[in-house]
Amino acid sequence: MVKLVISDIDGTLVPDGSGEGIINPEYFSLIEDFAKRGITFVACSGRQYASMYKVFRPVAEKIYFICEGGGFVSDGFRNVMHSACLPPDTVRELISDARKIPQIDVMVAGIKRTYCRSEDSELYRWMVGSYGFDMEAVPGIDNGVDDECPKVSLYHRDMIEELTKEWFIPKWEKRVKTVIAGKQWLDCVSPKSGKGTAVAFLQKHLGITPEETIVFGDNFNDIEMFDYGHSYVVASARDEVKEAADEVCGPMPEDGVLQVLKNI
Repeated sequence: MVKLVISDIDGTLVPDGSGEGIINPEYFSLIEDFAKRGITFVACSGRQYASMYKVFRPVAEKIYFICEGGGFVSDGFRNVMHSACLPPDTVRELISDARKIPQIDVMVAGIKRTYCRSEDSELYRWMVGSYGFDMEAVPGIDNGVDDECPKVSLYHRDMIEELTKEWFIPKWEKRVKTVIAGKQWLDCVSPKSGKGTAVAFLQKHLGITPEETIVFGDNFNDIEMFDYGHSYVVASARDEVKEAADEVCGPMPEDGVLQVLKNI
C-alpha cells in the first residue's frame, strides 16, 4: 500500500520556470484526498521553500517540502526538520571559483532566503519574476552571506554542463556533491545532502518504508531518490534518467504524474 508520494517539480509536474498558478489544480484535489486517507505528499525540488510554498499554496500546510535539492526538509509551516549546510569557508571558495568562469552567474541558497550578486542580472529577474523566489541581492557576495547555506548553484541559461566539466567539477566533486540539474544549473551541496538523503530522513521520521513509497522525477538530481521507493520518470525526461527508473509514465505536458496518482 502506498503511504508516501514524493515528486520533483520542474520538468516533472510543471515546465521549468513556472510560478504560482501553473500547476494543474487537480493535484490539489488529489493531495486533499491523500491526506484524508493517510497518504503523505512531499514536494521535492532544487527550489527554495518560499517558491515551492507558492506552487502548492492551497495545500501547503498538508504536505512536506524537500528544499534546495535536499539541503533541508520543512513542513508546511516553515519548521525546518532537517538540514545539511555547507561550511562558510566552503561557500566562499565555491563562489570565488564560480566567478572565475565569466559566462556563469552564481546563486547562494540560504535557509532564510536566496542570494545573488545583483538585481540587475538575468538570474535575479528570472528567479524572482518566473519562480517567485524570495531573493536578496548582495553586491559583496564573494565574502559569503549572513545565513546558513545548504547549496551554491552555478547558472548559465543553456550550457552549464559544458562550462563546468573542464575544471570546476573535477576540482570540487571530492569535496562537495556536484549535481547537474537541467541545462541551466550545477548544484553544489554538502556530501551529507541530496534528495535521497532527505527522502530517507522523512521515511524514518514518518515510519514509512521504501516499499510504501513512490517517487517521481525527470533529471539527474532525482536519480538518488529512486533507491528509496518505486520510481517513475516522466516520458519527457532524459534517456539516462529513464534507464535508472522502475517505470516511465506520461510526459510532463500531459500530466503523466497525475495519471499515475489517480490510480492509487
